Amino acid sequence: MPIDTRLAALRTKVSGYGKENQGELLYALAEGAGLLSDSERVRIYLEDLTRGALSCVHASGPRAEEIREIGFPIGSSGTVVSSVFVSQYASDFRAAPERRDTSDEDLAHRFGFRASYVMPVVSLGKSIGVLCIDRERPGEVLSAQAKSQLADFAGFVADRLDQARIYHQQVQLARRLEEFKAREAAGMMVRSAVRLINKVSLASVLVPAMGGEAGSGLMRILASYSEDPDLKALYDQQGAINLQKGTSLISQYVSNEAVITDERLLKPLFIADLTQHHLQQRALTESMALRSLYVVPRYSPDSRRIICLVNYFARELHRFSDFEMGLLQTHAEMVERVINEVGGEHLEIRVLSEITELLNERTENLQPFLTKVLSKATELIGADTGSIAVVSERDGVRWLVVEDENGVIIGAKNKEWLKKYIPPFPIGGEELAPEARSLTGYVAHTKLPKIIARVEEEQQAGGFHRSMSDLLKSEIAVPVICDDEVIAVICLNSLHYDYFREEHRRILQIIGSLTARHISDLQRIERLQGEVNRLTSDVAYKDPHVSSYRLGNIIGNSPASQAVVEFINTVSPPLFNRIVFWNRNLLQEATIGLPSILVTGPTGSGKEFFFNNLYNKLNELYRQSINPGGELPVKKSNIAAYSGELTYSELFGHKKGAFTGAYSDRRGILEETMGGIVFLDEIGDADPKTQVQLLRFLDNGGFVRLGENTERYSRVLLVAATNKNLHEEIAAGRFREDLYHRLAELSIRLPSLNERREDIPDLSVHFLGKLYRTYRGDEEPPEKPPILSRESKDILMRHSYKGNIRELRSILLRALFFRRTHIITGDAITMAIAGTGSAEGNANLLPATRDLDERLASDIMARIAAGGDFWSEVYEPFSRNDISRETVRLVIEKSRGIAGKTMPAVARYLKALDQSNDSVEEQRRLFRFKNFLYKTVKIG
Repeated sequence: MPIDTRLAALRTKVSGYGKENQGELLYALAEGAGLLSDSERVRIYLEDLTRGALSCVHASGPRAEEIREIGFPIGSSGTVVSSVFVSQYASDFRAAPERRDTSDEDLAHRFGFRASYVMPVVSLGKSIGVLCIDRERPGEVLSAQAKSQLADFAGFVADRLDQARIYHQQVQLARRLEEFKAREAAGMMVRSAVRLINKVSLASVLVPAMGGEAGSGLMRILASYSEDPDLKALYDQQGAINLQKGTSLISQYVSNEAVITDERLLKPLFIADLTQHHLQQRALTESMALRSLYVVPRYSPDSRRIICLVNYFARELHRFSDFEMGLLQTHAEMVERVINEVGGEHLEIRVLSEITELLNERTENLQPFLTKVLSKATELIGADTGSIAVVSERDGVRWLVVEDENGVIIGAKNKEWLKKYIPPFPIGGEELAPEARSLTGYVAHTKLPKIIARVEEEQQAGGFHRSMSDLLKSEIAVPVICDDEVIAVICLNSLHYDYFREEHRRILQIIGSLTARHISDLQRIERLQGEVNRLTSDVAYKDPHVSSYRLGNIIGNSPASQAVVEFINTVSPPLFNRIVFWNRNLLQEATIGLPSILVTGPTGSGKEFFFNNLYNKLNELYRQSINPGGELPVKKSNIAAYSGELTYSELFGHKKGAFTGAYSDRRGILEETMGGIVFLDEIGDADPKTQVQLLRFLDNGGFVRLGENTERYSRVLLVAATNKNLHEEIAAGRFREDLYHRLAELSIRLPSLNERREDIPDLSVHFLGKLYRTYRGDEEPPEKPPILSRESKDILMRHSYKGNIRELRSILLRALFFRRTHIITGDAITMAIAGTGSAEGNANLLPATRDLDERLASDIMARIAAGGDFWSEVYEPFSRNDISRETVRLVIEKSRGIAGKTMPAVARYLKALDQSNDSVEEQRRLFRFKNFLYKTVKIG
């Protein structure tokens, strides 16, 4: 890829970064510098007023960590970096061989580079930092053109980087303030201990050093106190205590990761005479003359990692009484609380302020909002990277998704160089196979936060962690819960062991609590927009050669078609008046029951298409009267796709544990679509329990989730459809007569195609145009579909349709494939009709039409073998009328020849079943698979 293109892509990324993204901005600036210089050695320094220096905030190439430890003075001219910062003039630096007369030359020789290009980073006329590009060999680092391009790119980044620098330093300062407050509070507590018990000469609080790598653990002094200032000074001079084995008294009981290894320290430890222990610091007993020690540990019960050790020293041999030890243990508990709670208050207030500010911004899309939330969380806590996964349900199985299979971000992640691709994780606990377990999946399953101090230990124990990078050492995850349902999980990672503490958990829980409702609302809006887009796409296409469109795109001048249009226009205004009541929360009108429409008609007559047009009309009214930029809530479901408890759950929801496989609470579609419209297809297949609950729901809007006793309420317009004769079903005892009368208060029967023959020519032109757009080749113009001859239209009008609109589309698809010219002739239509098995005397044409089905079936099976599945390659195309019943039959027939005769074997071969070991979920999907073939496609 050309450099200009890559720089343009970097600019696009930078444009999306905010003040929380200092790490990403630095990485982008370094990446641009590397592109223009072809060097991997880049250093970036930023003005740091909290330290009064130019701090190295980014370094790449050899020994980068060591380089980052070295800064330069801000106001000096004694070094190249400092002088470039002050003067704002770039400089070419070359190190003289074997000379170390200056600090610049010493730095160059120490880290192995011979030449550097050093340029200022300037924002609004003020230096904010310095960029250095280094080379191992002497000579020119950058050409004049590259210098100019780099200055332009750095200037583009500089303004955002300056805002991020200031924000980052404010957060760092807040953290130091928290530490100072914790130290002061702990100091107050140790003062009280010395005054509490006369024999205590000195008290101290030790805490684990943060970010220590394995093998270098330390316990640092957070606070100490003695009435003798010299004794306190001597104690503080000893500094941190080394936890490596054999180096200190405490190291006998604690690992170098500050985890208690000797069970004797799980409770307070009394050492009567320190002089008898050779590992204690000699200064304690010699220059400080301390003799007895009482150590009270405070630690996390799960990991045994120390939160703090509170030491109480006596200068004489003193055995603390039970009363004194009880006092000191209570005192140590208070010290722990001070460390955990007092130090985090200021940062928590900042979190409240930052998230409130974010919620007040105008955010219309979920993904950008989640990215901002994650950036703030990562920066405020000081994590190295993180992600937010959103809960997504696929065929009844819940997953946590950060990005889809194509790498498109669905949730959020930052610092992508640390987390390249994050696959979907199943939600679950111990029932998941070890390789399927993850921290985020476990947290979503339990609804509880969890900290992993050391990821290797979690992995070795078969715990809940899925590694995205070997660099990540510790991890924390917190669920985002709305209406008692986990909707997302925030996960942060650190490059250091034992980084995350209880205060971080509290901060993330605050962020989750503040943003949960907004995230839920954005998710609901996006789901609704997706559903609306699917609905409106069905009524959006209009062929310019058709003049008989009515309403949305109902076609036809026949009395039957006009009756359908008149029905929609007549019922929409009063039905919308009810919807207005719901939006105003005027619930008293529910005493008259909820509105419903029953749509009947033969298979393929367009019942779902009718619903789409009705919805489109109501949605227009909704936008005019209630919310100009919104969408009327909508859901569709097919009753025949479920059975028993699953049908009830789909409509009314269930409580966790209501049935095997119900791993979490779930809202049904009638609750999710509160204030909107629901389409239930195949209502004639509803089981008795569902029929009873539906009747009750329509009477007052009340329902109970499966496995729950709490009555809930919702308000929806229910549109039910069936191709069954419900009077016959009632007579046979399979359908409740009272439910039928309740549903049929407003009813319409859609005509068969044979009842509206005068509409067939325009319908044919319309569907042919839609099919052409889907199947045309790249070389064929999209706006010039084939033309139906007069003869072909006459043949289509005379044909007797058993499958109605679906059959017409199938005929036109065949004709589209078999056409020889741009004009579809009567012969092509005759051949296509022969393929449906409806025409007589065309046996000689059947091989050609069967060949089309054979080709389509073979293509479908190839796509499934290449990674597709039955639902996307067969179910959805058939539902859209893009493939025929014969094509589906051939797919099943071919699969039986390969996989075996049984339906489970065929379903597995076509990837209609989940690959998990969940037998209940497998039975559910198998039922849906068979139901589709037997009831919808009607394959025997």
